[in-house]
Amino acid sequence: MAKRFSDLPAVVQGVIFAAGAVVLAGVVFYLYVLPLSETRRKLAADVDRRRAENLKNQAVERERTELLNRIASLEKQLATRRLLVPDEPATDQFVRMVYDTAVGTTIHLRSFVAQPPADRDFYVEMPFALRIDGTYYALLSFFQRLAGKEQERIVSVTGLALGPPVGGGLGKYTILPGETVGANCVVVTYFNRSQPLPAPAPPKKR
Repeated sequence: MAKRFSDLPAVVQGVIFAAGAVVLAGVVFYLYVLPLSETRRKLAADVDRRRAENLKNQAVERERTELLNRIASLEKQLATRRLLVPDEPATDQFVRMVYDTAVGTTIHLRSFVAQPPADRDFYVEMPFALRIDGTYYALLSFFQRLAGKEQERIVSVTGLALGPPVGGGLGKYTILPGETVGANCVVVTYFNRSQPLPAPAPPKKR
């Protein structure tokens, strides 16, 4: 004959309650906790993926910023070098610069004669033959200032020959008592070529 639950021994009742609790817990875990755990796992994986993407994007952005800064720096350097080596000869400006430098160092510029330009691969040399005289230290200051950073053009000096202040130059002029040295030299400045030199023609076949 079937017994009521209350008529069962306490131990049996306890076992039934425990088993029911375990079954209920299993059902709750399966229906609620397990889906939430899987959702949490997916969300955590998505967060990790997005974090990795953000780190990658930040690295790309840093590289982009560095590249933009480098491009800006190179453009500034290019602009500066274009001032030092212009695209045009600007002969009048160069002659004025040399003349002003001579006046500023109290030397006498006796002649300033343009020489034939020399083509190079990417630029053109523009030489001028000079005859100057004055004191030794005035000439030294002239060359130092001519090659100094304050000048607007790159200038090189070649073929320097020192001697007495008399002789050389164009026209008539008076040598002052304080002058001790004269010099012949060639000052060279540069400008960019608009086009590279053409390749030499191949030898003709006989």
